[in-house]
Amino acid sequence: MSEIFYKIISPDRKWYWFPVFWIFKLISFFYLLGHHFRLWAYRWGIFPSRKLDCRVISVGNLTLGGTGKTPFVMMIAETLRGNGLKPAILSRGYSGKSGDPVNVVCDGKQMLLTPEWVGDEAVMMAEKLKNVPVLTGPDRYQTGSYALEHFDVDTLVLDDGFQHLALNRDLDILLFDHSRPLGNGHLFPAGELREPAGEARRADMVCFTRCSRSSIEFDQTILGSIPQIKTHLRLDSIISMDDEAVRDAEILKNEPVAAFCGIAKPEGFRQILLDSPVQLKFFKAFPDHHSYTLQGIKELEARAIKEGARFLLVSEKDAVKLKGMKFSLPLYKVVIELEILEGRETFNKQITRQRDTPFGT
Repeated sequence: MSEIFYKIISPDRKWYWFPVFWIFKLISFFYLLGHHFRLWAYRWGIFPSRKLDCRVISVGNLTLGGTGKTPFVMMIAETLRGNGLKPAILSRGYSGKSGDPVNVVCDGKQMLLTPEWVGDEAVMMAEKLKNVPVLTGPDRYQTGSYALEHFDVDTLVLDDGFQHLALNRDLDILLFDHSRPLGNGHLFPAGELREPAGEARRADMVCFTRCSRSSIEFDQTILGSIPQIKTHLRLDSIISMDDEAVRDAEILKNEPVAAFCGIAKPEGFRQILLDSPVQLKFFKAFPDHHSYTLQGIKELEARAIKEGARFLLVSEKDAVKLKGMKFSLPLYKVVIELEILEGRETFNKQITRQRDTPFGT
């Protein structure tokens, strides 16, 4: 999301943004009407919600921007494989140029497409989950049908699927950033909510991401008895962009570094680095799904060197778009580990349980 958008919706907005904010509030009313009509149409069958002949797990959020869906989806896929199941991941393919209805990013054996065509997130997941097919496309039913027809899979995992009601799912998982679970509390475009907070009751399980030791400020009456888990992100290791060698992050202990990323909530990545043993001298946040240029990289490196940095760090999501580019400073991609702080048993039980409803069409 643009910097201007967040300036407008911020509770601390400047006085000259107030007229724009109230226009956004008016638009939000019509957005809400459209949302209710859409839900009503799906509930009464005016808009069809189709089923696939396998178990479908959806991961999504109520707010705009990043809540940590991608690492959570990868953890689900790894858990499924660890329990003898055969998952495939279906993503929208944000920022990719491909207009094809189905794109096979990875067939479970080799990479087939690049970030330019299918987006950075899909490629990052495919690179990390080498034995899991990853597909993108706007229609999840169509991409899911393709996966079932062409690959040996028994479970489909939807990345950002909470609002994709056209495909029936067996498990709906909703993610909230623990520091700002509902954003500013307003519906888009006056706020970050894609749907009213009460729609969280559609979820079968809720995860609060990026948790710290502080308590979560959230009205628990909204969730009722929905099972909840809490997760945390930490720096696990670093990988050299020159030779793909995996190294312990401790080799950069007390070393001056500069870091950059183009993700939805860069402050989370920055905080992970601040909590690590490195000395963060400079941090640059680009817009989500940013496309890097040689000139931009040169300017970034010049600033890093000026600030005294000896190494460059980048997020895994951005690293997939930097292959082949030359850097004067050593460049490492940061491997982030997702940890479950509370609710591991709940997570395993929900993810690995067998489908208990009849298959439909």
